Amino acid sequence: MKKGILITMPRHDDVTEYLSQFSQQIEDAANKANIEIKPLKDKDAVKDIFEKIIKKQDYKMVIFNGHGSDKAISGNKEILVEAGVNDFLIKDRIVYARSCHAAAVLGVACTKNSKDGCFIGYDRPFQFYVDTQWIGNPLKDNTARLFLEPSNLVPISLIKGNSASYANENAKKQMLKNIRKILAKADSESFKIAEALWNNFDGQVLHGNSAASFLSGNS
Repeated sequence: MKKGILITMPRHDDVTEYLSQFSQQIEDAANKANIEIKPLKDKDAVKDIFEKIIKKQDYKMVIFNGHGSDKAISGNKEILVEAGVNDFLIKDRIVYARSCHAAAVLGVACTKNSKDGCFIGYDRPFQFYVDTQWIGNPLKDNTARLFLEPSNLVPISLIKGNSASYANENAKKQMLKNIRKILAKADSESFKIAEALWNNFDGQVLHGNSAASFLSGNS
């Protein structure tokens, strides 16, 4: 496999807009490390283009931003990968899915009988809150930052050569730090945010090879 990254970045609603804009941090980390990264943005985040790129480029890491179910992950208003349909496309790769529920079935399916691959994702809804005054400029939204920057640590840690296990735990540690930080305010809003952060912490799971490393093996 090629030491590169395929990342989906649809922006067809407020949720995917936030996920994709915060993914710029991931792109920046890859570029800094001189690692090839191919973003599928907006209308390019569709099944036929996704399948074409992953087959042709054979990138080792795949990052999904998008709505999900237990069996599937969507891009720009359509399913990109689905358990029992084309999950073989992400088998043996290092996968991070910032999508609701996708780890529950899809994450298990694509790592079954896989020696090298792993899947880090969520077996429940991935939640985040926003400050509506920044809905048109997500990167200035410090409420959303509490959720999305810790989740970015999964792929960023992998880009730096850390193991899947480390990447998973590093992101979770930052979530706990943010929970403690927000609870110090001790108001009704902070308790709501902390509850959603805990949901992500408890729902983030790692399937497959916990020792998988993006920088190991042959390119």
